[in-house]
Amino acid sequence: MQGTSFATFQRWTTYCLVNFCIVAVLGVLLRYKIAFSLPMMNYNFILEAHSHFAFSGWISTAVFTTLVYMLSKSGYPLGRMYTLQFRLAQTASFGMLLSFSFEGYGFLSMFFSMVFILFSWWFALQYWKDVGKSDLPPVVKGCAKAALLFFVLSATGIIILAYLKYHQINSPELYFNALYLFLHFQYNGWFSFGVLTLFFYAAYSLKISIDDNRVRFCFRLMLTACIPAYCLSLLWMTPPVWVFAIAITAASLQLGAIFFFILFLNKSWLHWSRLQFQVKILWGFSFIAFFSKLILQAFSAFPGLGKLAFGFRPVIIAYLHLVMLGFISFFMIGFFIKEKLVYANTGTWHKGLFLFIAGVLLMEVLLLMQALSAINNIIQSFAPILLFIAAAILFGGVFLMLIPQLTLKIDNADKTQLSD
Repeated sequence: MQGTSFATFQRWTTYCLVNFCIVAVLGVLLRYKIAFSLPMMNYNFILEAHSHFAFSGWISTAVFTTLVYMLSKSGYPLGRMYTLQFRLAQTASFGMLLSFSFEGYGFLSMFFSMVFILFSWWFALQYWKDVGKSDLPPVVKGCAKAALLFFVLSATGIIILAYLKYHQINSPELYFNALYLFLHFQYNGWFSFGVLTLFFYAAYSLKISIDDNRVRFCFRLMLTACIPAYCLSLLWMTPPVWVFAIAITAASLQLGAIFFFILFLNKSWLHWSRLQFQVKILWGFSFIAFFSKLILQAFSAFPGLGKLAFGFRPVIIAYLHLVMLGFISFFMIGFFIKEKLVYANTGTWHKGLFLFIAGVLLMEVLLLMQALSAINNIIQSFAPILLFIAAAILFGGVFLMLIPQLTLKIDNADKTQLSD
């Protein structure tokens, strides 16, 4: 097959939004369970289903779709392999969704987790080879290969967790360090470098020069910092001094990357101003969340602040949602709009996007307030209800954005194949 049709990528993008809608539904159920009562629902089971499906069914599927789209649009001929990979990823994701919902950590959930890991290895190997042969710019290729590398490395955490569960090894240190290993290389590796790949590709498509020292320094600093930055996730157990030293060094490298990234944005500002209004809003919030993420990571290297970050669950939840929703989700939806992979010009879409942004911002503010209250030992009895409302608004926004994708027919007359 010499290319994958534009309609195929639109369909895959619609599946991504369907999956995001399911993630939002589970979020509403979890918030309802906390605020009110839902006796027939096992909170921990749904929480596991929510988090695993958010990672695999929403974010990983969206990054996979856009990376393959980018490769196809560059003119590189795609085979049927990526279609098979997409189907395998969806099978594994929905397998985890159902199995975690009904049994938590069990045989089926571990089986589908391993299937998803096999997908990640297969995709990483295939895409690494194909992107290397493409005509994409070196920085785009480098970011893509880094994302794939960390996608593969993140599976180590899941394998360790599965081993601990299977052998019934009850070690909090091993459990949390394995969990943070997975989270780190997903959030700061696969997801972050996936976004950087698409961002620099967007710059390239806007005729912005990305072959300069600012871009190279930003990429190299982020890449160099990623593996040692895992030490930031070990500070919760008061490790040896050398671990602190590595963590502080990694945090410093990431802050250096911010500096060069801002220089690049400042130089190319006029080009970015030509983007659609919706994209500018989404990417503006996304970059604020990205900068906040790196700054918060740097602060966590200080012992006192690190204990606050790891010692209070609301702080961790606020940070995870900042990255998943504020950074990754905002950027991915903005990329969908920029590349016209979604129908974004209907009244229903506009209302949905407004509600989605409002829901995310409200949730982050409430989570931040809850985190500050927890640190100061203040109980907010009204917080669970407000968070339920925020989750419901977010779900309503995603659902409204999904409706045009399901009701409008794809016009294949002008978009049978991707073109430059």
